[in-house]
Amino acid sequence: MRRSRMRLRTITRTARMTWAPRCQHGRGCPPLAPMRAVAYGALPCAMPHAQHYAPEMMSCNLVGLPSEDMMQEGYEAQWGPSGRNDLGLMKALGANAVRLYHSLGLDGKGSHQGFLNRAQKLKLNVMPGFHSTEPAMCDHFDCHDAWKAATLKGFKQGFLVDNRWHPAISTVILMNEPDFYDNDALCTDRGAWCRVKAVLSAMDGLLQAEEEAQVLPSDVKLTVTWSFAMRTSIDGKVQGPGTFGFQDMVAVMEDPSLVKYTPRTPMKKLREAFHSRWIHGLNTQAPWNFVSDFVTNHYKLYDNFGGLPWFIGEYGANGQAESLIISDLESMDQKAASDERLRRGSLGEDHISRPQSITELSKGGSELNFGLFSIGDRKIGETGEVCDKNSHCRTWPVFCLGTKLPWFENQPALGKRAQALATAWGGIAENSC
Repeated sequence: MRRSRMRLRTITRTARMTWAPRCQHGRGCPPLAPMRAVAYGALPCAMPHAQHYAPEMMSCNLVGLPSEDMMQEGYEAQWGPSGRNDLGLMKALGANAVRLYHSLGLDGKGSHQGFLNRAQKLKLNVMPGFHSTEPAMCDHFDCHDAWKAATLKGFKQGFLVDNRWHPAISTVILMNEPDFYDNDALCTDRGAWCRVKAVLSAMDGLLQAEEEAQVLPSDVKLTVTWSFAMRTSIDGKVQGPGTFGFQDMVAVMEDPSLVKYTPRTPMKKLREAFHSRWIHGLNTQAPWNFVSDFVTNHYKLYDNFGGLPWFIGEYGANGQAESLIISDLESMDQKAASDERLRRGSLGEDHISRPQSITELSKGGSELNFGLFSIGDRKIGETGEVCDKNSHCRTWPVFCLGTKLPWFENQPALGKRAQALATAWGGIAENSC
């Protein structure tokens, strides 16, 4: 699902990976085989019509939404152990990774190293994402300069430690659903080149930032999560949801002239980075059996899309009962462990794994169908000052989280989402209210 400005919701998406990346030089990150992740964007305010929340939570209606960069130190009262302990709740659920969306490029305030250090202590892989909902940040879909600048700033905010990516970082998500760029007013001909040029140039910008900062070689992976909308790959070979983007990247690495872009990074080095660090990703709300069969069949047809692994970046489980969510998650684990075509793209060795996981709080409306937790009435603290280039600096109240989802009062089978994850992942759905 495309993210713009996030409204209040309890919305966490799980994800699955099919590769086991090596820890960075033995520095203690857990394996991602299979990946058990939660998407985190728990904004501390509600939509104006969110009936189930305390009046104090409605302040976003008056002053605007808070920053979407959840890694900034001002949000420690939410994710930190002395506050609501969101990262600890994730761990208790049984996850081994956390996905974020606006960690780079939004100019969030302050250091991000505290979040990364906390995740490292909990043995959580961190998957930070670039703020990618504003195509105007790029010059005619050339995102090199913007992504390079964002990466360099991220390095100064704690993403770089001893000339390497912070050891908690396993994967950097360059863009979320860039295929929606095809429909942007700036993409006047609605061509596939808009999305593919944006991704290629963003990757180029990150690699150039690594070179300028003299970052030592790392095992940090790079990816983009495509939507499950119907598209045709830029070379016309692949049609259908998600996998069009897999082929987009294979095709443009063979021939960058498809998007009329000349990389600043030498093509040999760019291709080496692609083949050693890239993983294919997609978001979906479709039933798991359909997604699994569809992607598996396309891997057979199109030569494993460069021999690279793939993962689900968002699994919405929209409107699904507890039993079906459990079944889907367990089936994903089995698929990740047994599918030889996917394991062929496996990277590196296994290391000791520790579980973890939590929720997001933001949008409202149909987005409530994706959440794990709801906000309770008990105030447990206040954030520090949080802000970014799109939001004013201020503090926000922090309320407890509960596993009861009040919007499912009349549909109890749909309201046990956190419990479903805990059951499938061998964890516990803790309640802070």
